[in-house]
Amino acid sequence: MKSDFEKLVIARRYIEMLQKENELLKKEVESEHKLVLEARQALKNEQERKEKMTAAEKLEIKSGLYVQQMRDTINNLKVKLKSATEENKRLVEQAIRLKSGEKP
Repeated sequence: MKSDFEKLVIARRYIEMLQKENELLKKEVESEHKLVLEARQALKNEQERKEKMTAAEKLEIKSGLYVQQMRDTINNLKVKLKSATEENKRLVEQAIRLKSGEKP
């Protein structure tokens, strides 16, 4: 059985450990709060920049996005065309074999 002194020592160590953990958590919360404030400021800056953009700049950005979307669409269609061409070639070869009397 532990004496009262031993229990006090253990309790004191536990409290010290909790205080250290509390300090670490405070620092983490402060750094996250700082990141949130920076993100809000960046968003505000971007909104202000967007408001100050000329119509030509907005059109340039939209056209750039449209071009990127079209490139992605073209690439997707190229992949689908290649796949369909290979499938068609395979089916034509299979049809020729069937007509010539070969077993598949």
